[in-house]
Amino acid sequence: MFRVQTQVVLVPSAEARQELGVQLRPAGLAAWRELARRGQGLEMAHFQIVHDRTCLAVSSRLRRDGAIEIALGLGDPRMAARVIPAVELRRAEMLAASRARRAPQAVRAR
Repeated sequence: MFRVQTQVVLVPSAEARQELGVQLRPAGLAAWRELARRGQGLEMAHFQIVHDRTCLAVSSRLRRDGAIEIALGLGDPRMAARVIPAVELRRAEMLAASRARRAPQAVRAR
């Protein structure tokens, strides 16, 4: 067995930074742990956690330099169960783009 150390970059929104204050680092660690616990990969478009009674929206991505970036913002408690893997978001974006490209062709065919 061996260990790998990697850089994790936390990018909080201004609102999250203000709301969390000194709890920002522990909240980032909680987001990292939840990301690992989910076991759905390192790139997540959206999920939410509650840290110290604050609902946080979390997204993550792998940067080109190999670092893992975790973005934190204030979440919406009504959307707490919503999880969107990045792969699902990319697939939806590609589908929407292909529909947009086909739409002008359908208009011309009339």
